[in-house]
Amino acid sequence: MPVADASEARKEFIRGGGLIYPFRHGYAKLAHLLDKLQPDEWRQDEAVLGGLVMHLLKSGQASRAKSYLHAVNLEFEKTYQFELLDLLLALHLGEPVSDNKLASWRRLERALPISNALLQGLYYNAMMAMLVRLLRLEDARVAGQQAISCYREDGHSYLEHFIHIHLADLDVVDGRLRRAARGLRTAERCLEVSRTRYGNEEEVIEVIRLAIEYERGNLERVRQRAPDLRNSLLIGDSWSELFYQLARIGVMSTYFLKGRQAAQIELETYQADYARRHSGAPLTIDVLQAQVSHLEWHPNEAERQLEALDAAPIHSSIGQIVRDELQTALRLKELTPSATPRGAIVTALQHAQRVRGKLRRQHIEHAMRLALEERQIAPFIEHRDVFLGASARLTSGQFLRGNIPLSRLARQIVRAVEQSYVIPEELKALGFNSRQYRVAAALQSGLSNKQVARQLGISEATVKYHLTSVYRLAGVSNRIQLIDLMSNLEVF
Repeated sequence: MPVADASEARKEFIRGGGLIYPFRHGYAKLAHLLDKLQPDEWRQDEAVLGGLVMHLLKSGQASRAKSYLHAVNLEFEKTYQFELLDLLLALHLGEPVSDNKLASWRRLERALPISNALLQGLYYNAMMAMLVRLLRLEDARVAGQQAISCYREDGHSYLEHFIHIHLADLDVVDGRLRRAARGLRTAERCLEVSRTRYGNEEEVIEVIRLAIEYERGNLERVRQRAPDLRNSLLIGDSWSELFYQLARIGVMSTYFLKGRQAAQIELETYQADYARRHSGAPLTIDVLQAQVSHLEWHPNEAERQLEALDAAPIHSSIGQIVRDELQTALRLKELTPSATPRGAIVTALQHAQRVRGKLRRQHIEHAMRLALEERQIAPFIEHRDVFLGASARLTSGQFLRGNIPLSRLARQIVRAVEQSYVIPEELKALGFNSRQYRVAAALQSGLSNKQVARQLGISEATVKYHLTSVYRLAGVSNRIQLIDLMSNLEVF
């Protein structure tokens, strides 16, 4: 490349805003200018390095961007721009957030030029993501509103639409589904006003829309679309929490519709793709692995998997919430009340899991009342064993004293729960129903009848009753023969 052409390209890049060039003129023009620059110009100019990093982040090459940002022998004096690039890189990589890093990024706010609203908006945007990883969700919402204010001051509706997606994702995590849907509609309006498209903007919005579908029990739609959306996040815009949200709904939908083996394939695919897109260990996906083990009546295995994660903090709101729920379900920690709508439903179901009879039904009824406003079903499927022995009463004519909307939701929940038990074909051929499958599955993990009863929330007498049917269907006379049969059939 002639030096004169490279010099003109650099001047145009600086006149166009430097670090914020792609947000003023587009990523295609940025790529064109970068091609004209001298190969090592990024080492000599902080703004050029910034443009290169922004280009790589947009094209799904965050790990490569990191290698440029942390290269040795950089020949310029680092300013606030370098720190901002470090923050934006952390947003895309999903790396751990240390207290020192967070303090450093907070100081960065004072160094940003007051006159540059767009630059400030990028800062608040990235800080929002960092605070979400630390589960400081209210602080994250404040940062999100600050970013919206900055983007509106700058007239940048394209960047504003991302903040509404972030906020909608937080609402899904909290269980505020209607507000999340409104946020997505606002994001779509911002995108339409901007008349700007760089790649997978619609797919990013669809990830959160599918998360709402998952919470309302529409699992088949999630399972069908998740693979295409995952591929879209690999080559286009993405951030770690968005990827984790898709992993959560994709893996769990597959598990409840197709069973553990299919879910295991999904888990391995998401683990590999996360490492490819964001680098680092996908600890939240490891938590999902423990959740599947728990749902498959392997409490000891789930506990071991969680213990393996204790040494490393999980920098993801989704990962931390799922881990906390699992630890409570496994009685590794005490029940604690939650201020979020979804958390309150889960707490009620966890209370129900620890009692029986009428008291259990009262807790389930309370959870259903909490779920009615947002019509949530996923929390009940994820805590499905609480319905063992209670389903008939919950769908009877006397249930909920004539509250038609709530009775309708109860029937939907019970139906979804029953359908979520995917009986292996080998056991289905023997005539196993879902209740017999649950007992056999819990038994094969080495639990006693008493432990199985506790795990499933039923009486020991009920366990013995189901075992009688299980032995008859399997053509065996004791638990050892049953476990050997299931091992030979490779059911589990």
